[in-house]
Amino acid sequence: MTTPAPSSNPASADIISRSFSMEGNARILEHQNKEAEIRGFTIKCAEREPMGDNSAPSPLAYFASSILF
Repeated sequence: MTTPAPSSNPASADIISRSFSMEGNARILEHQNKEAEIRGFTIKCAEREPMGDNSAPSPLAYFASSILF
């Protein structure tokens, strides 16, 4: 969503403000596993061994993938 920012200065009429909001729930499970529910989807992540059980991508893998998309 793009909306012009309110301004009394006519020189700044071309400034654009953007707002974004998203809600979700996350929980920590055993063996360093985590699970988040957001927008109707369930996302699971885990850490590699020996800290975790390597049953899902790591949080850093999700972050890196989001940049690639």
